[in-house]
Amino acid sequence: MKRIHDSLTDLFRRHRLIFWYDDAKEWESAFDSFESEEVEKLRLADNDFGIKVHVLAESPKDAKFLIYAPAARPDDGENWLLDLVLQGHEFKADRASLAVQELGVSYDFRGLAEQHVGFFRKAENTRRLKELIESDDEVEDIRVKMMAVLAGTAVEIDGMLLKFLDASAAEPLLDPVVDCLGPADLVIAFWRDVGRLFGYAPQEPGMRDFVVELFRGANPLDDGVPLHPHAQVFLQRWKDSKSHRESFKTWSGLMERELHIKDRLSGIENPARLGKSDAFEVFERFAVHRICTAFQRGERASDLRQWITARRQSFWHEAHRHGYEALDQAIELRELLEGAELGMESAEAGFRRYTKSWWRIDTAYRRFCYHQRKYGQVNVMEAVVEWVEGSYLNNFLLPLSDRWSDLVVGMPSWQVGSVPAQRSFYPETIKAVTGKGQKVLVIVSDALRFEAAADFAERLKSENRWTTGIEAMLASLPSYTQLGMASLLPGSGFAISASDATVSVDGRSATGLEGRKDILGRANEGRATAVQAEHFLELNSKTEGRPLMKDHDVVYVFHNVIDKIGDQSTTEAKTSDAVEQCFEELEQIVKKAASINWTTMVLTADHGFLFQQNQLHEGDAAAFPDAEEWLNKNRRFAIGKGISDSPAVKVFAAEALGLEGDWQVAFPRSLGRFPRQGSGKRYVHGGFSLQEVVVPIVKIHKARSDDTRRVEVEFMRVPAKVTTGQLSLSIYQEEPVSAKVLPRQLKLGVYAKDGTVLSELKTLACDSTSEETRARETTHVVVLSAAADGYNDQTVEVRLEETLPGTRQTVTYRSQPIKIQKPFASDFDDF
Repeated sequence: MKRIHDSLTDLFRRHRLIFWYDDAKEWESAFDSFESEEVEKLRLADNDFGIKVHVLAESPKDAKFLIYAPAARPDDGENWLLDLVLQGHEFKADRASLAVQELGVSYDFRGLAEQHVGFFRKAENTRRLKELIESDDEVEDIRVKMMAVLAGTAVEIDGMLLKFLDASAAEPLLDPVVDCLGPADLVIAFWRDVGRLFGYAPQEPGMRDFVVELFRGANPLDDGVPLHPHAQVFLQRWKDSKSHRESFKTWSGLMERELHIKDRLSGIENPARLGKSDAFEVFERFAVHRICTAFQRGERASDLRQWITARRQSFWHEAHRHGYEALDQAIELRELLEGAELGMESAEAGFRRYTKSWWRIDTAYRRFCYHQRKYGQVNVMEAVVEWVEGSYLNNFLLPLSDRWSDLVVGMPSWQVGSVPAQRSFYPETIKAVTGKGQKVLVIVSDALRFEAAADFAERLKSENRWTTGIEAMLASLPSYTQLGMASLLPGSGFAISASDATVSVDGRSATGLEGRKDILGRANEGRATAVQAEHFLELNSKTEGRPLMKDHDVVYVFHNVIDKIGDQSTTEAKTSDAVEQCFEELEQIVKKAASINWTTMVLTADHGFLFQQNQLHEGDAAAFPDAEEWLNKNRRFAIGKGISDSPAVKVFAAEALGLEGDWQVAFPRSLGRFPRQGSGKRYVHGGFSLQEVVVPIVKIHKARSDDTRRVEVEFMRVPAKVTTGQLSLSIYQEEPVSAKVLPRQLKLGVYAKDGTVLSELKTLACDSTSEETRARETTHVVVLSAAADGYNDQTVEVRLEETLPGTRQTVTYRSQPIKIQKPFASDFDDF
């Protein structure tokens, strides 16, 4: 009753005269109970002429009338009030008619309402549908909108499918389409629309059956399901959607098992067979496995990298990113080893060659260890790990250490040509800055060896406004923390307490933060100090950081991550992880310093380290030589008196190391480790290998103006028109990515001028470092969606869209017009 009254009230907002014929007299009480101060109710009872006179002659022209006839509507030829009926509106109280009246559409749509009368049982459905209806809507338009109301989505079949796929992911045997649309008899209509878009037309459609066909159609190994190209566009949208991607993972996993995808991959060797298909995660595992196998066979680096690159945009790539990164570093290591010439005619030549190029081999090995550990897939990477470990040790670390060791054995004192010694750091590097009246922040990161510092410097340099330069100096021996830290301080007399290995500078203890602060302060009339990194990062930049800079010309920040983790037998396996953590914290420190307005910074270390991820064999141990007395023993050095010469060690007197004392130090040659109960063997320092004694000096500066830019990208070979369901074009990256020319990530797609997306959207990573122009040109095929059919014979745009850095705002980077001109034959289904 209320719904009838509400419908009448709404109709009187648009009509002055409403006729209500009720031949069964079932709605007489509804007429009697309707009340409105603006409406006069009249009852037809053989008084047609009188009502006509009353309405037309006796009442104001804007008066409203509800005229009720407890009879059927007469034929038009017998209807004395036909002219009034035609002027007004005929009200009907059955559910379908009420729906049509409430929607405000013509009675031509009554048949639609009768077919789907269940939709209108809830007034909320009608209200929401009314908000969506437009004046030019056809029956099919309204039917799709009815589905959208019930599904709670936008008015599009793809959006409804995504909603249903989410709902069925948890209960794959249930069909949410039937549950949602069944009561309104819209299931058949829904699958008819799905069939039109996807080419899915079984005799008994259903959600699970649709998913099977969808994934079969996306499988490059299965050519038995020729779905329309729109299926590919839909799959890409499903995977790209943050709100729906979890259901894709669930369905993909289920289909992978039910379709026995793993079994179908067993006979394929080349991962290129998969192309960029990512319907199943097993494709990613297969690609990693086959690239590992190809690496073992010695396939060309260019082919291996091409396969890795082909998988970068895969939905599953992030889960396997560390596997691909590990493989990329293994390839890099192989190339570096093939091109490495490890000869050295002098110690200085060896030192210089290490700082110029050999360090990159250590970096490739360390990065491989890091990514391989993060990936965690031991079995699939086992053979590659074995090759990397063996090649790094036997083709680089061991021969390099042997040749360097032969040169060190012949040294009467610890000095390498014109290479600056670590003790020259303060007088030559720091005083050079303060002598110009500038302030300097010195960051001392424990065990930040040269290759790691160079890696960090390159990463920081790629950021806007940051510039870095790296030099090297020769660490003091033994290369351990106490002496290395002391060697970075001002002073001329350095002495080691042989029993506990503590160090003094000019008679003052250099042990711990307070001792180092005292030495710095005395050398700079109180204008120098030292802090721990943890404390520095906690400073309030304005109230604590800037006063610290104002009151001091030199501030040392002592940082310890690598040595803290690596120098413990229980955690030494995590050394590569520690280096990455170190980088993160160093970046925080330099950016904190920049916020305090420090523009000049120097990053250095006390010593480096030797590291091998695999456990060392017992045969790598070096025996202690005979000695009158041992004062201090370590894996890579031992302090004593009366040490005998031995072919396996190099012995330096304290004086030969520039230290005060009457003792000597024995160092195992090459990669040898002295036996020490309980200490680690994979991560060591204290000896004289290049990895231990090449100490970095990284000069860091923060500029006031931008000095980085993103690489430019252009369209190439874009056709004037597209006549099929896909578009092929080329993208050209104008120059290689480098430290100050940054990568650019774009989305490629076809758009209507009103912004409608007409194709799949492909993510492009424009980050090639190749100098070869042809290597920076890539070809892409974009599949048009079903929406493109509505723009046939129209000019649209191919666009490269990008998200502005630091925002969620998307802008058009490049665009080019293109005409969609499909031939009429493509509009017909196959016969």
